[in-house]
Amino acid sequence: MGSIQHCCSIWTQDVAIDVGTATTRVATSSGPVISTPSLAGDHHAVTAGAVVDGEAAVAVLEPLLRQTRRFGLVRPRVVACAPGDVSRAERDLLVDSVLRAGASSVVIVPEPLAAAIGAGVDVASPFAHTVIDIGEGVTDCAIISSGRIVTTVTIRGGIARMRGAVIEKAWSLLGKVITENEAEEFIRRIGVARRDKLAAGEEMISAVEPVMKEMLGSISSFLQDAPHRLGSELIDSGIRLTGGGALIPGMRQRVEEQTGITVTFAPHPLEAVVEGVRAILPVVAATDMWRGSCDVSRGDR
Repeated sequence: MGSIQHCCSIWTQDVAIDVGTATTRVATSSGPVISTPSLAGDHHAVTAGAVVDGEAAVAVLEPLLRQTRRFGLVRPRVVACAPGDVSRAERDLLVDSVLRAGASSVVIVPEPLAAAIGAGVDVASPFAHTVIDIGEGVTDCAIISSGRIVTTVTIRGGIARMRGAVIEKAWSLLGKVITENEAEEFIRRIGVARRDKLAAGEEMISAVEPVMKEMLGSISSFLQDAPHRLGSELIDSGIRLTGGGALIPGMRQRVEEQTGITVTFAPHPLEAVVEGVRAILPVVAATDMWRGSCDVSRGDR
């Protein structure tokens, strides 16, 4: 029996998963990142960064995990991530969905820590670093030092709220119904740069401003509430921006203007989280966290 378990352990594939609001990304220890919409038919598996429909999540994950089975038989071990403010119920539904989709065991890590690692931040450094991950349904902010999250805040809102604001503005201002894709295209084309004056007919440009002000205000409050002893370190290390929101024109400048801190992009903002989880795979294996599903963010062992 022991020899069978040993062989299965050798053959088992370790898999990184980022179950995002819009897109689910999967990566093995080597090979390309596989991406698919977080949808099962018309059902959204994830809302505001958390799994809300377990059946839909299983439908999204099962075909992806099936591709990672060695010899088509041995179930993979999975490291997945969750928002910084994940509740126990949300965490349990994520774990259950991954297991039902075909994983043999699951470890959960904090999404902002994964984003920082995937963005190239030296999280092991004793000096504090700030990462802001602006995703489809959630914006995660974290200060990281010596391999741990010092403080974090999660804003349950992201690009989806911006699109919603554009759709609402188009209807209230122009009496026009536009699609999600049209709203997304508008945001990517116009951007979020601050405009002090708008010419006649340009009112649509201000559609996302209320969402931006709320998000930037939360980010500013988060940094102001950070431990004072870290102040100079946070200024020196700057802010690393990840997620799809990092790619919106003007986003970097707005965060810099709001915080007064230099902001840089992750090399590949969309894949920063899953790449960070992929980088964590060997650590999980070396410390043998697979003995049972655990939550690194909560210190479970």
